[in-house]
Amino acid sequence: MTNCPACGTSLYLLDDRFELAGDQGVMHDAPMLMTMGHRVTLLGTNWRLIGQARFSYGRGFWDEFWAEGGDGITAWISVDEGEVVVQTELHQGERPKLATAPALGDSVPCNGTLYRVTELETATCQAFRGTLPEVMTLGETYCFANCTGEDGSLLSGEFWQGQSAWFHGHWTDAFDITGQAAP
Repeated sequence: MTNCPACGTSLYLLDDRFELAGDQGVMHDAPMLMTMGHRVTLLGTNWRLIGQARFSYGRGFWDEFWAEGGDGITAWISVDEGEVVVQTELHQGERPKLATAPALGDSVPCNGTLYRVTELETATCQAFRGTLPEVMTLGETYCFANCTGEDGSLLSGEFWQGQSAWFHGHWTDAFDITGQAAP
């Protein structure tokens, strides 16, 4: 999925042809630790930020950057109130075996680590821009669960219409971010 920088139209590539995906929303400027188009180094990897999505969760919003690292790796870099986490999607065999969202406080085992559900909210897509790995729709909502591991890592689950996606990552200190503007 990508947005035309001139007109703001959202497009996605499907079976070798472009399809109209709708409106990208308005990405209001806010003080940011990083911005789309920049390169940042987090957790020892140099990332190029190529897409951004903003989600509301009632009391505020957070931004997620779609990023490309070396050797073709990709990740979501989430920034919420100065907290930064780098997460990659878990493949089908690595995901927790849950059909629905867990409850707050539940234990979730995953790949040999036990996680505790510390946040359970509903997110709403407010805006997006750049290149993203999936089609997003303004106003689309989903439930998410953030789970903290015994080792301090983060396991996040997203749930919508009988489907789910799981992501695993590590927090980083905002003061450890280094970066530069895009060339």
